[in-house]
Amino acid sequence: MAVLEASTKSTDGDDECDVSEELNDTQKLMKKVKDAGLAGIISYALWEFGFWALSVPVCVFGYRELTGHWPDFQNKEDLSKLGAEAFAFVNFARFAVPLRIGLALGTTPWIQKNVVDNFKKDEPPVCDTDE
Repeated sequence: MAVLEASTKSTDGDDECDVSEELNDTQKLMKKVKDAGLAGIISYALWEFGFWALSVPVCVFGYRELTGHWPDFQNKEDLSKLGAEAFAFVNFARFAVPLRIGLALGTTPWIQKNVVDNFKKDEPPVCDTDE
């Protein structure tokens, strides 16, 4: 398990205080996404958007298939069924976070090559004016 350590000086003396913060697995993976730069962030955002854009309609259609009707938001029984499905889905979504981060890290080089590098502005060359 990796430990992130930071050392700070105390304001009231010469004592040094070590502050250690442990990162969980998801935080470690998110750090890798951030370290991948703009391409990592774009890749992660696209995978998140794709996951939610696909999963919400699948959940609503699954509700319809299980109950035989579309959800009625005026019906208390339908709302409780919808709440139970939402609870189960959110737990699945949390479980799938490392998968989505892994997919984002796996596609980061492609995003870098095909998206970021195509829109990256080239900086003008620095001219040396020693005359």
